[in-house]
Amino acid sequence: MGGNGTNAVPLLQRNSTVRLPLSLRSLLTSAYPWLLAAILIIFVWQTVAARRVAPPPASSSDGTDELMCSTVMHDAMLGQLPEASGLALSAKTPGVLWSMNDSGVPLVFPIDQMGRVLGRVRITGAEINNWEDVTIAPCGSGSCLYIADTGNEGGTQRNDVVLYRVLEPSVTDTRTQPAEAFNAAYPADEDHEAEAMFVADGQLYLVTKGHPSLVFRFPRRMQAGTLATLERVGEVPTERFLTTTIRRQTRITDAEASPDGKWVAMRTNKALLLYRAADVIAGHFDMFWHFDLTPLDEPQGEGVAITNDGDVYIASEGGGHGLPGTFAHLKCALPK
Repeated sequence: MGGNGTNAVPLLQRNSTVRLPLSLRSLLTSAYPWLLAAILIIFVWQTVAARRVAPPPASSSDGTDELMCSTVMHDAMLGQLPEASGLALSAKTPGVLWSMNDSGVPLVFPIDQMGRVLGRVRITGAEINNWEDVTIAPCGSGSCLYIADTGNEGGTQRNDVVLYRVLEPSVTDTRTQPAEAFNAAYPADEDHEAEAMFVADGQLYLVTKGHPSLVFRFPRRMQAGTLATLERVGEVPTERFLTTTIRRQTRITDAEASPDGKWVAMRTNKALLLYRAADVIAGHFDMFWHFDLTPLDEPQGEGVAITNDGDVYIASEGGGHGLPGTFAHLKCALPK
């Protein structure tokens, strides 16, 4: 290549050296450690300030946390309970739960913790329209069994509900004393179907089956032969499960409080929900823990009961055709 005898070098590759005066180089050398220290101080100060003003991180964006549970046993067959629609821990006999079918003869069945049916007891004087749940509550010096006739037999919702109350029977009893019947109606002529009843702070609660899942409270005092009015106190946000589960499987099918009154367990066909009872009593339903029940492969998940120590018992209907219901036992780590 011709030219004037010097090689052409691209501008960005040209190697040139600029020498600073000795006094300036000495100044920069002595100031360098102080400059680094200043930068470090500014960085630490900004980090601390940001942490002070930032809100604490939420455990979940929608107010739900996962409940940690393990399966102790499942798939026990409830031979005499093809429609096991509710569960309640006995207050009279340790290690026993009560359940019932939602149609047929007015019977309740004692079950042990392995799902073995121990007998059957007729509720004297009671009738079945559509029984849906059973619960236990203190009653005088003992305990009473409450049975909720709150379903929609015939496919229509209803404005009124019926509760039957009897002294809790023994496992070996064959029938109870005559039951007391209490009638209540939803406010403002509302019609609902409900499958979940529980007791918190000495009052009975009812959760409707549908969207929205409404929570109603019975009057603290009710008199047989009169019609009481239920009070709406909140709503369970079951719509949060609609993104992962089909609509009909996200409806509340049972609820039960722990004997010590600290926790309220609810369930859908596919999920277990756990509330602090204090939140329920205050009407706060946004924050709860949940556990996926899908791996249990229940035909039609219906019943739930919970102990003070986090033992959770689960019952399912048999799915029709006279098939027996199923029973499972979970062990859950209760939140602190």
